[in-house]
Amino acid sequence: MSPRLDGRSEHDLAAEARDRISATCPELRAVADGDPALTLIELFAWMTGLAVERLARVPDKLHLALLDMLGIELDGPAPARTDVRLKLSAPAQRPVNIRAGTEVGTVRTAAENSIVFQLIDPFTIPPLRPAAYAVQRAGAVREIGVADGIAYPHGPDRLPFAEPPVVGDALYLGFEEGIDRLVMTVSIEASMARGAGVRPEDPPLRWETSQGHGAWAEAEVLEDRTGGFNYGSGTIELQCPPGSGVEPIAGRRLHWLRCRIADTTLIDGRAAAYQHAPEIHQITAAPVGALLAGEHSSTERAEPLGISAGTPGETFALRFAPVVKLAAGETLEVQTPQGDWEPWDEVDSFADSGPEDRHFTIDLVGGMIRLGPELHDPQGGVLRRGASAPKGAALRMSRYRHGGGKIGNVGADSLITLRSAIPGVASVTNPAPARGGVDTQSVSEARARAALEIRTRHRAVTAQDYEFLAAAASPRVARAVRIEDGEPGVTLGILPRLDPADRRLTIDELIPDPHLIADVARHLDARKVAGCPVRLVPVRFRGVSVVVNLEASPRADADEIERRVGDALYAHLNPFTGGHSATGWPFGRALNQGELYSIVHAVTGVESVRILRVYELDLRTGERAAKPAGRQIALAADELIASGEHIVRLARQEP
Repeated sequence: MSPRLDGRSEHDLAAEARDRISATCPELRAVADGDPALTLIELFAWMTGLAVERLARVPDKLHLALLDMLGIELDGPAPARTDVRLKLSAPAQRPVNIRAGTEVGTVRTAAENSIVFQLIDPFTIPPLRPAAYAVQRAGAVREIGVADGIAYPHGPDRLPFAEPPVVGDALYLGFEEGIDRLVMTVSIEASMARGAGVRPEDPPLRWETSQGHGAWAEAEVLEDRTGGFNYGSGTIELQCPPGSGVEPIAGRRLHWLRCRIADTTLIDGRAAAYQHAPEIHQITAAPVGALLAGEHSSTERAEPLGISAGTPGETFALRFAPVVKLAAGETLEVQTPQGDWEPWDEVDSFADSGPEDRHFTIDLVGGMIRLGPELHDPQGGVLRRGASAPKGAALRMSRYRHGGGKIGNVGADSLITLRSAIPGVASVTNPAPARGGVDTQSVSEARARAALEIRTRHRAVTAQDYEFLAAAASPRVARAVRIEDGEPGVTLGILPRLDPADRRLTIDELIPDPHLIADVARHLDARKVAGCPVRLVPVRFRGVSVVVNLEASPRADADEIERRVGDALYAHLNPFTGGHSATGWPFGRALNQGELYSIVHAVTGVESVRILRVYELDLRTGERAAKPAGRQIALAADELIASGEHIVRLARQEP
C-alpha cells in the first residue's frame, strides 16, 4: 500500500482553495455550481490529488536520489552509551593504564555475535593511599596522623563521631590526587556501633567526595561489609562520582572522601540514630577500579583513502560504514608536499564554500567522503564550490567511528567480557543499561525533515529553526522545544531518544546526558545568529498517575487485562508514543480525563470502568498529590506528559 504523503482529500483541497480565494480575491468568490471559478477550483484540486497520489508511489530508491539532488542525505546511526566499571584483582600498587578504545563486549554465543563497546577516554587508576585522616565531632575538626597510608587512632581519637553521634559528625580520608570515577575500598578495624532503629542494610550515613568550593557529591555504596558500623570491622566499597576538587579540612588542602552522619536513611528515608559511636583502631583506603564511559562503536585511525587526481568533486570511500557523526579531532587530512598532514573542515553542503576553502562532506550511511564540485553557471562561467586536493596528494581520515544502532541498547550487566587483557584488571561490567542507540534514519523520516531543512538552509533564525536544527544535531535527539523563560537569547528543551519508549520511563532516562548536550551545542554554535546565546536544558515534564478500577468479562484473565490496561496507559501518556496520533504527546497539550476512558475501554476484555482518577506526581520521588487532578491537567507550552506508576485493579463480574 502506498504511503499517504498528504492526508487531505480532493474535497479538502477544494475547500481550502475556496477559503484562500475568498480571503485574497473576493471578486472571484464562487457563488453557485457551474460558476467558472468553482469549476477551475475543482479541476486543480483533482489534478493536485493525482499528483500527490503518484508521488506517493515513487519507490524509496528514487526518493533517495531526489533528496540527494537537494543535498539531503540520511542521517547515520547513533551509538548507545553506558558506563563501564572495571575492577582490579587487588588494590593498585602501581598505575594501571587503561587506553581509549579498550573494547568490552557481551558474551558471544552460537546464535549471536558479541556486541562490542569501546571506552571513550584514557584513564589511569593510581596507587593512592590516604595522606590524611580527620574526624569532625560536634562541629570541631581534628586531624589524626597517618603512617604509610594507614591511620592508627589512639585514645579518644578512636571515636570518629561524638558520643552520642549527632547529625553532621564525619570522618575524612584525604588524598593527594583526585579520586573522581574511582572505585575505592575503605578497610576498617573497629568495634561495633549501637543505635536505635539503625539497620545494617540502610544506615543513616552518607559517603561523599569533595568537589571544591565547599561542594560535595554523593558516592554510591556498592558493598558495606561493616553494616554501617553495626558489624564493626570490615570493608566498604564505594563508587566515587565524576569530579574531584581540593577542599581545606583541618588545615590540609586535599581531595577528601568523607562519611557523614545523616538525619535519615538513604533508601527508605526513615529517621534513625546511633547511641554509641564505633571505636576505629585502624583505617585506610585504596582504589580497586574505575567507572568509565563506553560507546557502542569501533574506531579507525589514520585510514588511507587514496591519491587525489586533482579534479573537482572527487569521492573517496571509507572501509567501514555506516559512520558515526564526526566529533572533534575526526576529520579528513591531505598530505602537503612537505609531508605534513593538513586537516580539512567538514561542512553540511558546499553552498557557501569558496574555491579556496578546504571543505569536505561525508555521507554517514554510505561512508563516502566528497570534495567540492565544479559547477557551470548560465553565462558559461565556472563556479568552484570548495577546493580540490592537489594532484598526487595522499588523503587519509585522521580518525572515525563506525557502528551504533539500536542493537547497542543492551541491558545492565551485559558487557562482561574484556576483549584484550589489561594487567591487573580482573572483571568488567556495565551497572546500568546502555541507552541512546539509534538506527540509520529511514527514508520516511528523511522526507519529513526535507521541507524544514530546505527552508532553514542550515541557519537558525526563528524559534522553529532552532528547534529543527537542535533535533537534527544528533540521531539521539528525539524532540526539541523553545522555552520562553524571559532570558536573552534562546533556551531549548532537549528530549533524548529512547528505545523502547512505550513503557514506564524514569526521570533519569528523560534527561539528556552531558555528551548529547555538548553535541547539540556544537552543532548550533556553527549555525546560530552571531552573538545569540543558546541554553540547552532538559524538557519539563508533568508527571501523572492514573488509578483505575474496572470490570472485565467472566472468563477474562485478570492479570493479563491489568497488564494490558497498564501498558495502554503508559503508551498513551508518553512523550514519545503518546497522544492520539501515537507519535508523542504534543507540547502544551492538556490531558483530559475523559480521553482515558476510551483508552481503557479499547482493551479487549474490559466491560466497564468503575473508577478512573488522575493524580499529578513528582517523577523524581514518585510522591502523588493528595487529591485527584480533576477533569483536566493544563500544561505550559513547553511541557510534556510523562507517566508515573499507574494502578490498575480489576473486579470480576459474576458469571
